Amino acid sequence: MDYVAGTQNELGHAMVTMIEPTHDAADLAEYNRWYEFDHSYSGVMIGPGAFAFRRWVATRALKDLRYPNPSTVADPVDMGSFIAAYWFLDGSVEDHFKWSFSAMPGLVAAGRMNPNRTHVSTSLYDLRSAVNRPGWPVAGQIALDHPYPGMVAMWTDRTADGSLDALADWIATTLAPKVLDGPVAQAITFAPRDMPGVPNSGVGVGSRLLTMFFVQSDPRAAWADHFIGLDEAVKSSGLGTVGLVAPFIPVIPGTNTYLDELW
Repeated sequence: MDYVAGTQNELGHAMVTMIEPTHDAADLAEYNRWYEFDHSYSGVMIGPGAFAFRRWVATRALKDLRYPNPSTVADPVDMGSFIAAYWFLDGSVEDHFKWSFSAMPGLVAAGRMNPNRTHVSTSLYDLRSAVNRPGWPVAGQIALDHPYPGMVAMWTDRTADGSLDALADWIATTLAPKVLDGPVAQAITFAPRDMPGVPNSGVGVGSRLLTMFFVQSDPRAAWADHFIGLDEAVKSSGLGTVGLVAPFIPVIPGTNTYLDELW
C-alpha cells in the first residue's frame, strides 16, 4: 500500500525504552537473546498497530560523549546501554494496549519476562514532527527500516513557565533544520503520553520531548559538527533545557556484538 498522509497507515505514536541490563556476563547474553528473539515480538510487535521496531546500543566510547552531566534523564549519565523504538499506527494505541495488558500475565506465568534490566527511560509517545534534510526521501514511518548507522537521542524539558507546543515548534522549525546537514538526515520529535487507562505511566508528560536524529554515519563522525552545543542552543531559545544528548549505533541482531564494550 502506498503511503498517503492522513490515512490509517500513518505513524502516530512510538514507544521508546532505554534500558540498563544486568552487568553479569552470562545474564547479559541471555537478556540480549531474550529481548530480540522473544520480547520485542511477543511483547509488542504482534500486537495491533505496531508496525516497525529497531534497537540500538551505546558502547563505553559512545557513553563518554553524553551530556549534560548530571542529566535529568539518566542518573548516572551513562545509565542506559540499549534503546529500542517501536512505531505505532496513528490512533492505534488504545487497541494495542488493550491487547498488551491482556497478554502480559500469560507471558509472566510462562516465565517469558526477563527481570535482569532497569528501565532508565521508558514511555509511550505521540508524534509531534518529522523533519528531513532537504532532498532526503525517507519518510518518518519507515525511518526504523532504513539502515542508518547511527541515532542520537535528545530529550528536552520545557521551562517551568513555558509551553511544550512552543518548544516542539521551535525544534521542528529552527533547531532541526540547523542540525540536518551532511550525514544527519532526519529528526523525529515525540511528546510523552500516558498509556491508555494508566495515569502517570508516561515520563515527563506535558513537560518533555524526545527528538531522534537519524545519522548516515557512526555518530562519532558527526558529533563535533552537529551535536556538540545542542544544550546551549536550546537554552538560548528561552523555551527549554536539554536533559540528555546520547549517541547510539544499531545492534547486530542475533549476535553478542558490543556486549563486551558496554562498560
